[in-house]
Amino acid sequence: MLLYCTLIGVVIHSGYTKSTERIQKQQSIKTKTMARLNKNGILSGALGKIVFVNRAGEAHVRLRSGSSNQSKNSEASAKGFGVNSSQDSLVRHAITEKLYIRNYQCFAVNHRTRLRLTIQESKDQEGNIFQRYHNPQALVGTVFNNQWQWERATSFYPEYNLAQDHTMTVALPEINLGKQIKLPKNSTHATLNFHAFTIDPNMGNPVAEILSSITFNLEKNKNIPAQDWVFSIPNNAYWAIIIATISYTSHKNNIPEEHKHTGTYLWAKKIAKD
Repeated sequence: MLLYCTLIGVVIHSGYTKSTERIQKQQSIKTKTMARLNKNGILSGALGKIVFVNRAGEAHVRLRSGSSNQSKNSEASAKGFGVNSSQDSLVRHAITEKLYIRNYQCFAVNHRTRLRLTIQESKDQEGNIFQRYHNPQALVGTVFNNQWQWERATSFYPEYNLAQDHTMTVALPEINLGKQIKLPKNSTHATLNFHAFTIDPNMGNPVAEILSSITFNLEKNKNIPAQDWVFSIPNNAYWAIIIATISYTSHKNNIPEEHKHTGTYLWAKKIAKD
């Protein structure tokens, strides 16, 4: 009986071990094999170090990339990209809370890209990297509407003169709806807005402060005479920015959505010293 029990014990123990090894092998295969056949019989996913990718109906194969060690600069840049995305949302909200900008999806993407270009990096003595929004010049020309861009819609160019006492004079040329400002299909009227404001994008909760605004209600082939727009910029302002927007209307309200609005940043300057 003892022998029998011992043999039974061996057989049971041996069987358990083989079964366990088989399960472990299956689990190992499952963890390494993530490729699946789709309805067209094309593999997608990963098989060991091989990755199957389907793009535009074509199958591609590549090797899975191994883990990479990022440098401090790379890590800082990646972190800065994420911080910029969050901060840009706050900056845009602060601006659009005070000014009307039609919420085209491209506006957020274009704005975030341009704002990222204004970041300046610096290092301390220990090599730590710090990022700060610095020169706003990169914002000038930001596209608010990809389908009806400011450069396509307008052909007038104001001149800017910032005096030492921070008095800004903007020389606006004569403007004619139909000449200096193009009319999209079906539109008959336009509202042209200029706004000057200040903002510090480095603040946790940025606030846009309007300095001055000027509005023109335009009718087809009627001229707006040339004139100077004068206002003062506070000495402690971090960024001073001039924005222009155009909203189009028609009697029949039949303007395509993508042609109802356009705008851009015309001028931007860092005022306060670090």
